Amino acid sequence: MKTFKELFNEVLSLSQRKAIGRRMKILSKKSSTKMRKKMNKMRALTPDKAKQRAQKSVRKTIMQKIVGKGKDLATMSAGQKANIEKKTNKRMKTMGARVQALVKKTSKQMVKKHRDAKAAMMKKPK
Repeated sequence: MKTFKELFNEVLSLSQRKAIGRRMKILSKKSSTKMRKKMNKMRALTPDKAKQRAQKSVRKTIMQKIVGKGKDLATMSAGQKANIEKKTNKRMKTMGARVQALVKKTSKQMVKKHRDAKAAMMKKPK
């Protein structure tokens, strides 16, 4: 079985993506996974992880702007999402350095959000 990092670097078809989603859903219920997730929340967010999360967030924001405020991305069909992804790629290329500036700004927000969540977890009584 491939690791998550190996899967992350590949371009997956829709059926492969759905199969991985089903497998991850089963894995997420295991106590070992829950414990690892809890421990990771207590660790500081690395700059690489923050940048990855920020890139994903910026991409989602751009996709939502293309679709419009009234429509929900989650309820759209696979074909519609594919078209939106193509438009998003084109938009991000035309934006150029502004995308990287947004990523940098958002990654700082991600670090702050993670730090606040960690503080809230530490404060919470057991």
